[in-house]
Amino acid sequence: MRSKWTTPAAGVLSGLLFALAFPPFEWVLLLPLALVPWLVALNGERGRGHALLSGVLFGLAYWCTSIPWIVYVVTRYGGQSGVMGIVCLVILAAILAQWPALVAWGMVAAAPPGSQRRLSAFPLLWVASEHARSFVYGGFPWNLTGHALYRHPIWLQSASVWGVYGVGGLVAAVSCLLAGAAGSRRGRPLLWAAGLVLVTGGFGAARLALKESEDNPRTAAFPAALLQPNVTQEARLGGSAAQVYEAVIGQARAAAAQGPNLIVIPESAFPVYWDQSPTLRRNLSEIAAHSWVIFNDIEEVPDGRYYNVARLLGARGLIGRPYRKVHLVPFGEYVPLPKLFFFARQVSTEIGQFSAAAEPATLGDDAAQIGVGVCYEIIYPGLSRKEVGDLGANLLVTISNDSWYGKAGAQAQHFAGALMRSVETKRYLLRAAITGISGIVDEKGRIVGELPRDTAGILRGCARFFGQNTWWTSWGYWLPRLSDVAALAVLLFGLARWRRAGDSG
Repeated sequence: MRSKWTTPAAGVLSGLLFALAFPPFEWVLLLPLALVPWLVALNGERGRGHALLSGVLFGLAYWCTSIPWIVYVVTRYGGQSGVMGIVCLVILAAILAQWPALVAWGMVAAAPPGSQRRLSAFPLLWVASEHARSFVYGGFPWNLTGHALYRHPIWLQSASVWGVYGVGGLVAAVSCLLAGAAGSRRGRPLLWAAGLVLVTGGFGAARLALKESEDNPRTAAFPAALLQPNVTQEARLGGSAAQVYEAVIGQARAAAAQGPNLIVIPESAFPVYWDQSPTLRRNLSEIAAHSWVIFNDIEEVPDGRYYNVARLLGARGLIGRPYRKVHLVPFGEYVPLPKLFFFARQVSTEIGQFSAAAEPATLGDDAAQIGVGVCYEIIYPGLSRKEVGDLGANLLVTISNDSWYGKAGAQAQHFAGALMRSVETKRYLLRAAITGISGIVDEKGRIVGELPRDTAGILRGCARFFGQNTWWTSWGYWLPRLSDVAALAVLLFGLARWRRAGDSG
């Protein structure tokens, strides 16, 4: 028995369950199961309008449950009331809901009810929707499906072939097979689902067990120290700048005392800038006498533009040009869709409107090329792929200020997205966050060191340089592009089928 509300209600249920698979909940077993009620309902749905509505409701339920920290950010730091904070969250969720809405409409429009072609179309549409979400409107690749598996590296290893998008496609395929079994009450789809899980897990286990053969000997492993001073946003904006400076520079000196090759200082750690502060230049130069130091800074160019940058300092001074941030933080460093969000203001008021660099760059010398992601932008798969595949980066470093986000899970969500870059590119990832989560991730996505949020400390460990490319860095980006083409073909076919049905009626 079905009613006109069966599919929309299933969309709400699946959206809520899907959000629970991600931090801060991390009920990972729900990841393939959460989509099943919605897929079963869509497979039997006759109305394209109901399918479209179910996708919108899925998106609203999913995003409002998984990113409620948006309300905290825009009310506490963006000058909005509680009501306007909720409005901002709902508007953002509604914009993002267009992607599951298109997926649901395309699935129902492509084939008649109960057809296996409907379920077969879903993984393609799902991969294409996550890819599109990563660059349309500037992109918001937050909480992509594969991110939920960040503490389970065995299921992530195929990202070295087709990136985080392919991992999400595998999850969607398993969900479709489970939905097919539930809808048909037959066991064969369950066997296919079990086979897909076994193949994926087997590939992951084999890759994790593989002894890496590198041109660099194992002695190339080097010690690194990541600073997490736990300086809150309130302390930075309303406290004593001198106290903040002394706390961070003192931690940097303590890190340097044990002689690491590399010290990483998080974003926004210093209340002063390199070009304007002789004290900062003197103190950091002393620390960099025996260790490379990566730190955050603001670069002002003669035409008045400002860039959020990362600099590399060595014993002889700054090494090369600074890395300029490519992807800015929506509502943090700029206001997206300003005509729609006319009532919102930029959260960061320290420097004014930031500019974005056109292309990424690397820091280092001939032996060490470091691919950098400043805070939010590390969640963009294409950024690290370019740094590794095109620019030859053999190590990834990200510096972050996550002190804006409160306690609703944003820090763990951000860390989860960053971790995927190591699996995709086969590179160590060093992440220093001002209030956490800081971590050292090896080239296969295993967390080998971690500092929890809201904790002051120095994370020490070893990292390695890797020079080999993965399938993803060489060729893998064609998978989401092919999915885009296939999804567009499904949508066009569904549109033509819809028009024919209307003409015949």
